[in-house]
Amino acid sequence: MKRSLIRSVTVLVTACILAGCSATVDVTTTSSAVVTETAEAVTETTEATTTTEARGHYEYKPVVMSSIFLDIMGEDMFDAYKNYIKAVQNGEEEFAVKSENDYDWMLGQFPSNFQPVYEVYTESNYAGAFKDGKATFQYKIPKEELAQKQAEFEEMVTGILNEVLRDDYSDVEKVLALYIYFSNNYTYDYDTYNKMSDEAVQGICAYRFFTTKHGICAECSVAFSFMLLQAGVDAVGCGGNRESDGEGHAWTYVTINGKNYHVDPTFAMESGNCLSYFMMTDEQRYNEGGFKQEENRVACHYKSDRNGSEYTADDDFFAPLWGKYLTSFDTEKKIIYYTDIDGNKGEFDYSAFG
Repeated sequence: MKRSLIRSVTVLVTACILAGCSATVDVTTTSSAVVTETAEAVTETTEATTTTEARGHYEYKPVVMSSIFLDIMGEDMFDAYKNYIKAVQNGEEEFAVKSENDYDWMLGQFPSNFQPVYEVYTESNYAGAFKDGKATFQYKIPKEELAQKQAEFEEMVTGILNEVLRDDYSDVEKVLALYIYFSNNYTYDYDTYNKMSDEAVQGICAYRFFTTKHGICAECSVAFSFMLLQAGVDAVGCGGNRESDGEGHAWTYVTINGKNYHVDPTFAMESGNCLSYFMMTDEQRYNEGGFKQEENRVACHYKSDRNGSEYTADDDFFAPLWGKYLTSFDTEKKIIYYTDIDGNKGEFDYSAFG
């Protein structure tokens, strides 16, 4: 979905500018786990962010999975997915899978959500690919080239994680830090969005989003979910159609401490670090876009009865942040500092969240 079509986005961005909250504020974490608040402070602490103590030590996870996605798709498909990953890593063209149905759905859904590079450069052999508990797939580029692209991608992912996150961040701090990172480092691809109204656009995927640093909601939501999973946070893509005109949109569904939240990194892009789209309830998701909970699609299309009506997000712990703009956060004191629409400063104590 095009961000500017949502009534609240343009108003909030304009208000943000009037309040003096720049959309290009560099929210940088210092070695004392406090995000700097002013441009001057950022300059003073830049060196500290590159030290071993300040940087994270995250490593790339070859296999990541959302608990909701796994719940819907099942263990057999997950096993087939892991076999597929091993096959690609070893340069093989065959892997074990229990049924043709599992093969079709696994290759159709898992790589696009959890393997950005493999999604682009491998594909199904379609009819006749499954036989006697084994299935084949094909490579779109030479295997050696794919391995190189994957290595470069893994380096990029871990580079972002270790720049943005620290080892002691809680799950919600990881979500917040990556939310702000996406807000300030990626842009919405209006050209592609406009083309989609007239023609089928090829190449829409998370890998394109990562490598070009711009994209549409379908790409951003998967990319954001993927980064959270790499950081150890349970997340998956979510989508719905706006009630007023049926236009589709995609965002991320996060599960922390057994509770679900909507996080919209697309609306956050170029929003001046606006927190209206951070840790939303179903009600706030409807307020910011018009997406009804019972009609949303959580994770995938595999089972139509296992979607919006089954999963709920009703914890409003973060409601005081909606409509506010992040200036900094302190992970030791567990406080988020912000300004409101009028430029007034405030703080939010999230220590009770856990």
